[in-house]
Amino acid sequence: MNQQAPDPRLFIPASVSAEAAAILAVIGGVIASLPPREPPRTLEDFDAAKARGEAFAAQMTAAPLAALAPELEPWTAGDAPVLSVRPRSAREGAAPLIYVHGGGFAGGSAHANLLTAALAAETSGRVVHSVDYTLAPRAQWRQVIGEVVAVCEAVARDTPAFGLFGDSAGGCIAAAATLALRDAGAATPSALVLISPVTDLAGGGDTNRTLAPYDYLDADVLAPALRAYADPADWHEPLVSPIRGDFKPGYPPTLLQVGTREILLSDSVRLHRALRAAGQSSRLEIYEGMPHVFQPTLAQTPEGVAAWAEIADFWLEHLA
Repeated sequence: MNQQAPDPRLFIPASVSAEAAAILAVIGGVIASLPPREPPRTLEDFDAAKARGEAFAAQMTAAPLAALAPELEPWTAGDAPVLSVRPRSAREGAAPLIYVHGGGFAGGSAHANLLTAALAAETSGRVVHSVDYTLAPRAQWRQVIGEVVAVCEAVARDTPAFGLFGDSAGGCIAAAATLALRDAGAATPSALVLISPVTDLAGGGDTNRTLAPYDYLDADVLAPALRAYADPADWHEPLVSPIRGDFKPGYPPTLLQVGTREILLSDSVRLHRALRAAGQSSRLEIYEGMPHVFQPTLAQTPEGVAAWAEIADFWLEHLA
């Protein structure tokens, strides 16, 4: 009788902390037990996937959010809804942060991704303005980037400096919005943090293939969202795939964080090299054995504590 090969996504290296290993074992087991899902095709499919993601996020983040207890305030910048997250440890006069959430361009929200914003606020002592941008397929890249730019411009009117950060798809949007702000002569963020960002919608990096069996992300399921966010004919555009951007002077110092267990590792490496080749300040931090956007889920592990401290120090260095 043929014995089924073990699921490579369940492998946990001995090189990660015991705390991280325990959590990764639970996450891997949950993901492996989920039934296969067909990629979304209709608007109803996308809405159903978004609803499932939000329900899962609400269940998983309720306890840590209750412990953080941030103060929330909704507002709008133009047509873009924003959720401001004020930590208990807010430092008076500290430059604020703007957050662009992940979710594969078609999922997530300021509330579903609230834990990431709350952790960023708590660890830095800064107010975080989370952009609730319109999701694909209801909006494509031009509208989405326009909404993030509008929030940046609104925040910039009230402060001499601000930081911008995003994770996964949100990292792609944040990097592109920074290009758009710079090229328009508008106020750009003083520093940029990108967590496991998408930088090439065409997936041309080495690890897009070599690490695919080990990543929790299913590229086949995500592919329709990429096409909904931007037509493949536009994937060469710098505001769609920031790896194709011109990082001339005016692009802010950038910190990239990524794990060794994700297909987007090459996206971060390639963007880091492009920034350095253009003479810009870029710092790439690669975390051993860590999956895609580990920072919120593993926030209390040694790896998560180190990542958030690193981000907070980066803000402190560049947001004087």
